[in-house]
Amino acid sequence: MRSRVAALVIIAAIFSTTAQAKKAPPAVWQVMRSADPVTGVTTCAVVASDTAGGLRFTQTGALYPVVEMNSTHGLLVGVSSGGRLRLPVGDILWRIDDHPHRVVKAADNPALAGQASEVPAATVEALTAQTMRMVQAMTATSTMAGGAAAREMLDEMLAGQTLLFRSASTALQIGIPDYSALRAGQVTAKGIRPYPLDASFRAGLVACGITG
Repeated sequence: MRSRVAALVIIAAIFSTTAQAKKAPPAVWQVMRSADPVTGVTTCAVVASDTAGGLRFTQTGALYPVVEMNSTHGLLVGVSSGGRLRLPVGDILWRIDDHPHRVVKAADNPALAGQASEVPAATVEALTAQTMRMVQAMTATSTMAGGAAAREMLDEMLAGQTLLFRSASTALQIGIPDYSALRAGQVTAKGIRPYPLDASFRAGLVACGITG
């Protein structure tokens, strides 16, 4: 009789643990590390990727928020396109909670900052270099802020609860609304929701050495 009761208790405990595990939502943010075998550049990024069936992935055509510690450019905060085929990102509208939104410009990407031309202004060479930088900015697959702007954005994230962003060029604020173009949050089972700046976000920052 005692063994039967004990078995029932064990079974009940297993079902209870399984039910709790099913109720626990997957962590929104994860850590991604990389090391370039040629240049030696290393990155540690905290990314809010998609999840399904216990797997994490990114999709072509979708945008994902990133906070990165880069061995060359330092702290970077912004947005990257996902999937195997990375698409250009362009300028981004970015908002924490109910604060006024900010524009993160592709032209300010720190990865392009070192490509400024040293030739005199208003020359053919300078105009050509400027055009090339504009093309590179608008075709870049990540739009990131660096330096003081990145630190300010991160401070807002740490003080906030939710993040919304979208491409600045996806929809004009006139005419018939294009609701698909105005998608600004994370796709969940309950619809599109703001990205939560939760414990998984803060744990990722610690793991990347961005915060202590």
